[in-house]
Amino acid sequence: MIDETIDLETMSSAELLEFISCFKEEYSELSKRAFVIFCYRYEKDLLQKAEIYCSKFGYNETVALTVVQCTFARVWKYPTFDIKKAKSKNIDTAISLWLYPILYTQIVLLGKQDTCAEPTKEEDLSVISNIDELILHTVGDDMEKTKDLKAKLSVIESALLGLSEKHKIVWLTYKAYEQQGKNIPRSVSNKLQEQLDLTQNTIRVYKIQANQHINDYLSRI
Repeated sequence: MIDETIDLETMSSAELLEFISCFKEEYSELSKRAFVIFCYRYEKDLLQKAEIYCSKFGYNETVALTVVQCTFARVWKYPTFDIKKAKSKNIDTAISLWLYPILYTQIVLLGKQDTCAEPTKEEDLSVISNIDELILHTVGDDMEKTKDLKAKLSVIESALLGLSEKHKIVWLTYKAYEQQGKNIPRSVSNKLQEQLDLTQNTIRVYKIQANQHINDYLSRI
């Protein structure tokens, strides 16, 4: 039995999400209060990020507010944040990094459907557009590992300068998600096609061309 006088304000954001996930049906009013507190903590940050993303699509501040609402609606339905997969030791930062790809997906699909996107459990798998995002995806915010990986990838970063933006994004995204003998997640493949406006066959060609360019660059140095 849950004490309904519980002080939700003192809970961490991860605990709020876990509370919503576990007790949404049995203690709906209490879960709604927890959700309101959670949204209040991240609303300003998400809105700022939404305005940056939306400006790249030519959308205004009204659309930015809408996609933030869509993002929170997805969180309410699927509060799937997993602290074991957190990309930062700081929980608030980790949750923000979990929310940003969801937000981006809402923007992309809002333009296609003119409504909030139906949430899926793979929405937090994002397209990788630069070396820093690849490093964050790989080691989180561990400063020592970040510094080490940044040094190892410095030559690759130079090689990427000779590629088109689309070639670079394709290569980095495959580098982040591809495993030997397995395809990248379908949701990531779909996002690549949507974001880059390319067919899957063209993406495969871009990947081959990018690999060839990088191999040639490495052989020359």
